[in-house]
Amino acid sequence: MKKYFTPMLLTLLLAVVLSGCVVGGGKPLNVAFKPQGGLSLQPGNVQLLVFDNRRDLNLVGPEATSSDLLKESQAGRIDLTTTLPNGNTIALSHLTVQALVYEAVKYKLATQGITAGPDTTGAKARVAIYITEFSIDVESGDYVGRVALQSVIDRPGLTTVYRSSAIGQGSKFKLVGDMGSEVAMSDAVTICVNNLDFSGLNSF
Repeated sequence: MKKYFTPMLLTLLLAVVLSGCVVGGGKPLNVAFKPQGGLSLQPGNVQLLVFDNRRDLNLVGPEATSSDLLKESQAGRIDLTTTLPNGNTIALSHLTVQALVYEAVKYKLATQGITAGPDTTGAKARVAIYITEFSIDVESGDYVGRVALQSVIDRPGLTTVYRSSAIGQGSKFKLVGDMGSEVAMSDAVTICVNNLDFSGLNSF
């Protein structure tokens, strides 16, 4: 016996299939970061440390979570794609927020002539980055990404300390499901990290 689908039934089936593909589909959040050189610094090595001081450690905000969006990112993991000034691209997967900020700041410093690492070997100074905000959420139909960082540059035994802070915000109209979230978060990270002031390293 043949089975026939009415136009209304076909429309309903198509809607279910499409919604399953895009709404709450768990698409990984990929942050694209483009470091900008800016002021040239005296070449050298620095120790780079990153501390996550957010009050709310959730990467995905309550509105997106309640709407079942950004499922995979709700675990706090992000993919990072960094495009260097020479055109080379570096891709890292499933990073924590802390690890992502570390990598972004490391490449930002590299564009200014500084090699950053986790230890003190040959380091002329210490750069500590404090994350005070890092989140993606839905607000009034837009995906909004927010990042706030503070940097402290010092050298053990010296009294001089250089501090700077920067914020970044990006938004993109939420077309369907997770679309737009990557642009919003990429803009926020790029603006914030590139706005950090590392000129104090010229004093060491």
